[in-house]
Amino acid sequence: MYRSHEEVVAREKFLKLNSRGEFVIDYPERLKVIDFHTHLCNVLPLRVGDPERTGQRLTYPTLPPLERFNLHVPYWTEYPDGFKMKGVIALCKFSINGLNIFKDIIRGGTFENCFRSQDENMISRNVLLPLSTPRADRTPEALKVAREYPDRFIAFCSVHPRDKGVATKIFRYKELGAKGFKLKITDMELKNDFKPLIEVFKLCHEAKLPVLLHTGAITAIKRENVSPTLWELLQSTRVELFGELLPKLPRDFVFIFGHSGIQEFERVAEYMKEYPATYAEISCQSAESIKYLIREVGSERLLFGSDWPALPQALTLSRVLLATEGDPEARDNILYRNAERILR
Repeated sequence: MYRSHEEVVAREKFLKLNSRGEFVIDYPERLKVIDFHTHLCNVLPLRVGDPERTGQRLTYPTLPPLERFNLHVPYWTEYPDGFKMKGVIALCKFSINGLNIFKDIIRGGTFENCFRSQDENMISRNVLLPLSTPRADRTPEALKVAREYPDRFIAFCSVHPRDKGVATKIFRYKELGAKGFKLKITDMELKNDFKPLIEVFKLCHEAKLPVLLHTGAITAIKRENVSPTLWELLQSTRVELFGELLPKLPRDFVFIFGHSGIQEFERVAEYMKEYPATYAEISCQSAESIKYLIREVGSERLLFGSDWPALPQALTLSRVLLATEGDPEARDNILYRNAERILR
């Protein structure tokens, strides 16, 4: 679709390149923005990096190659004709790609890169989302970062449902300043037993913590073109898995669909219509899908997020600016007002 990054910014409104050749926002007025979905290299599972390191470049391997770079659809929507991933070799390639993405975040998710991106993209604060496993609790580090940089970060907590101290930790982290709860978990990990997750949700509701989960399946890939194992993996965070848990929870339970379900944003809108305390965080979405969500559920329940350092902050921010041209109220709602209301 494009031949160079220069062609991208020439054709796409509200984007430009900085001196390092990275996408940054191009907007003449000062914006107020709270990014509701960010990470750092020291709040990730399995392996952590040193956020104080300098001189580390982010390459954003999550982005598609330029010939398939289409900002008019949710990310990861388009795949080459005849795309197939079957067999052990294909599964290995998929895993290696995931490892490369993780390595890039570990290498480049530093304070230096984060602060530069905040300043260049007019981001007031990042909501810092730790990701914990049963053996690695990353919340203390996230809370530490928020204490050290209160003008830059707001911390969520993350406690795995299989953590033996889950109940105590959730209330303790709330006392220490956590403003919400973040988790990325699959039905494969839960083994289709969602009772522990429901119990965590109920604890968060009692603690008055909003919950943000990674949601969304890669629906553009045809089932017949991938192996059964890979298909199960691609579907393991589909929207309906978590949307169908909402009837088991209080009506005022604040649940945030992370990424707005990626390609399943229409299904997210249907759940939001049914459950008025739910929100959608819109990282990975296009201007067109954001407009759809505004039409269907209103701008008062949409939250700007970028998923930095997995993705550039400027990309989704430019999509919000496009989707809300001529509607400053919707723009302010999405960029900061809704976040301020949830975070109190």
